[in-house]
Amino acid sequence: MKRARSIPIASEGDAAAVFGDDSFMGRLREAALEVLSPTRCAGCERPGALICEACLSRIEVIDPLHACTRCGAPFGDMLCTECGTAGDTVDGGEGATAGSPATPEARAVDRCLAATVFADPVPRIIRTYKDAGERRLGALIAELMLDAAEHAEQVAPERYGGLLRSADAVTFVPVTASAYARRGFDHMELIARSFSELSGLPLIDALVKHGSADQRALGRAGRMERSRGAYEVVAPVGGLRLLLLDDVITTGATMRAAATALRAAGAAHVDALAFARVW
Repeated sequence: MKRARSIPIASEGDAAAVFGDDSFMGRLREAALEVLSPTRCAGCERPGALICEACLSRIEVIDPLHACTRCGAPFGDMLCTECGTAGDTVDGGEGATAGSPATPEARAVDRCLAATVFADPVPRIIRTYKDAGERRLGALIAELMLDAAEHAEQVAPERYGGLLRSADAVTFVPVTASAYARRGFDHMELIARSFSELSGLPLIDALVKHGSADQRALGRAGRMERSRGAYEVVAPVGGLRLLLLDDVITTGATMRAAATALRAAGAAHVDALAFARVW
């Protein structure tokens, strides 16, 4: 995988750095945990690394030269069925039909980029991170997302120029209170904090998500309906150009709803960046 930056693969020796605790006691605790529960690849369970070389090589990277800039789907310059059938694109957008209507929600996201296709081993990596609680993966996912954004700016400046360089701050799609209680952490907050540290962009914890239902079993219409009005802005974002982070884009409803809330609160520009795109 040739990219604008190298991708680290965390092993047992990187645990303290990933957790941010490089004290003697921190290293001792991580060494003890490694003995009791050795690090295994999130994609294939091979021991020795959080993401092994073999699984890293199997991740399908989305080419920013051909991605849909409206929803992040691959091959958007040829046909994007998600945007083309939703009736929510604007003139000139990837997958758009001339004169197609554009709802306020559709206009809320200025550009969208996804780093990878949601295909093996990415689903297992995400499940291991979110549902199995392997929090060390947050920093690696952030690195992959940053790599994708830097690569897009470099090779497709006419499409994704300024995605990072013009952003004033980074924010993220939060989990609901019930999801936080179930998992014990907000998976996107951890990713966003790592992304902020790596990119140098300030982090704004701007959004609160209301409701409690899991959207993974819902179809497109259900996701769009459930997402409307689900987000509240709790930090000042007036006049800012924001980069909104999420882990997976399925229909784009979540990103659009979160971006709509940010724009209603005065954000001047909202670009979206995700780790994976269901396709």
